[in-house]
Amino acid sequence: MEADRPQDRGRVTFALLYHDVVEPERQDSAGFPGQLAARYKLDPALFEAHLDAIAATGVEIGVLRPDGSPPAAALTFDDAGASALMVAASLERRGWFGHFFVPTSRLGTPGFLAPDDVRALAHRGHAVGSHSHTHPTYMGKLPRAALEREWLESRSILAEVLDEEPEVASVPGGFLTQAVIETAAAAGYRVLMTSEPVARVRKVGDLVTVGRFCIWSTTPAARAAAYVTGSRAARAQLWLEWNAKGMAKRLSPRAYQALRRLRARR
Repeated sequence: MEADRPQDRGRVTFALLYHDVVEPERQDSAGFPGQLAARYKLDPALFEAHLDAIAATGVEIGVLRPDGSPPAAALTFDDAGASALMVAASLERRGWFGHFFVPTSRLGTPGFLAPDDVRALAHRGHAVGSHSHTHPTYMGKLPRAALEREWLESRSILAEVLDEEPEVASVPGGFLTQAVIETAAAAGYRVLMTSEPVARVRKVGDLVTVGRFCIWSTTPAARAAAYVTGSRAARAQLWLEWNAKGMAKRLSPRAYQALRRLRARR
């Protein structure tokens, strides 16, 4: 990977990675169905507690623009599930805007946003970006031609929905490789958000990459607040977990998926 440019050293954004916000008894009504996806979905009451705890820190919450200074913290939401409009309203009540990332093959399908909903998010001031086209489980393992199609097709569809080409994208599945970064840049994206739990905003060629701190269904509100304030202890724990998962994915994706299913049933 290309070395960071000197002017980018030290710039940080503590970005949190959320998915859907939905009651446990209705989990399959928003976003991807099943036990594995449910591990990322927050109960609405817990989500409100997260936002209250984050607000109490006094940390600036904003969106990351390609040509702007990075905010102190950002709230991002993958999958564009049906709960996104409710999530956006919760942010707006606090004067905040978030990033919403769309897997475009799911637009208008049950449990996901329709094109008009995505357009409404952008008109309300939120940043809308790509989450690939088909949401591959292991995007980093795709051949380069398939990566190019994922990024380009998603960008083309969103450009038609938004009347402008999106400049921000996020990587589905958390499997990041150099080819994923290079093809995202070649497709025209200028900011790529990953699942790597790091805060430093880095430039790889002309593309800005931003790590994020993943929120699980069981993540306490205090932990979300700790992430946005840069708690070393909270970040270190997530970093260790993320690296262990990454190694498992590379050694045996099939075994990793089996372990996830086992944990999801507990």
